[in-house]
Amino acid sequence: MGNSKLYINFDFRWKYAGALFLPGVRGFTAGLFFRWEKLCEGGGGKSMLQRTRANITVHHKCEDKTLDEVLPTSVGLWAGKSVDDKFIKFLSELVGETAWEEFKMEHKEEFLEIIQNIHAKKKLIKPNESGNTRIIIPRVLQDLSKKSHGVKTFNAVIQKKDVHRNVMDFEVGKLVLDNHFFRGFFKKTIDGIVKHIDEIFQESRAKDVKIIVMVGSFSRCLLVQDAIKKNFCNLSIIVPKQCELAVLKGAVYFGHISDAIPRRSARLTYGFQTWPEFNEDIHPEEKRVEWGKSSRCRDVFLKIVTKGDKIMKGFTKSQVFRVPYNRENVLECGLFISEKKNLMFVDDPDCKLLGTLQVPFSPNKQNSETLVEEKLLFGETELIFTAEDIYSGLKYEIRFDLNN
Repeated sequence: MGNSKLYINFDFRWKYAGALFLPGVRGFTAGLFFRWEKLCEGGGGKSMLQRTRANITVHHKCEDKTLDEVLPTSVGLWAGKSVDDKFIKFLSELVGETAWEEFKMEHKEEFLEIIQNIHAKKKLIKPNESGNTRIIIPRVLQDLSKKSHGVKTFNAVIQKKDVHRNVMDFEVGKLVLDNHFFRGFFKKTIDGIVKHIDEIFQESRAKDVKIIVMVGSFSRCLLVQDAIKKNFCNLSIIVPKQCELAVLKGAVYFGHISDAIPRRSARLTYGFQTWPEFNEDIHPEEKRVEWGKSSRCRDVFLKIVTKGDKIMKGFTKSQVFRVPYNRENVLECGLFISEKKNLMFVDDPDCKLLGTLQVPFSPNKQNSETLVEEKLLFGETELIFTAEDIYSGLKYEIRFDLNN
């Protein structure tokens, strides 16, 4: 990258490149990388919101010191935000939903104080430690809650909750929670993390993995670390002291060496819709369509790329179709996707339409030899779907973000 150029890279793979610099990682051959990231949403006059998601992928380090993506990145909501959501739901039910909504909308600074306090406690809670966790309850929320419940003290609010009043108390402006009760807010999220990692290790391509690298803010959570170490005790678990710095280093490294991770795995199966000749051995009778002098099978999924296939920047696959005569003189070309590797028809429940292109034809030029080429081109961050009328040379295209 020259001194006079600014390179903006939207490729999500740079987030893993920082792992090349971590102590204990430089000598690995294959590793599973677990990263938590924060996404900002909002705009149009609305307050900015944050949500957190977890990205998991398996990489193999090649002899040229680049990373090869062994399995496609999987994305899920197994993150700290899901813990926040459960605790906030509990807190809103405790103080009263009306009081909570007024507090959240009218007292944003105090609301942020609670969120920051929860984030801090998530990193401090230990797996088997007895005792209590204390969460700040701002004075304004205490007052709103007392008014909502018609009581004089916040302790009285707690006593009205028969289910939880034995595991919490209120002292000096803080909600005091039993540690065992507080750890319950993490259980579903942590169980989801462990389950998904275990599913990854069922894949034959992940059999060489020797390390698990955790980066991002939620990797500091001792409960998460403990669960992963207990369930995957035969692997080396690496949690760098500066989790966020690993991601930053990846951005810098990828900015200078954009081909640090030249090969990726397709996250989905991609295909086109086609109507091949009807085959009684494999096609159901309800899919039969009479087409001139022949019988065709409608809505067949023609697989172009299979989930997990190795793809590089510039990777292209195409298919030429003969266009049937139709009164509308328009061919609708659809690009379909699926989480499954194999499927028969585009109307299967596991198949989704990603996008369509309308290719028009002149009525006086349409004939049995009219051909259309549908093509997929994988770039660094986008997928380009094109349809070209071979007779006229007219081309139509639509682009999709590969990171979404």
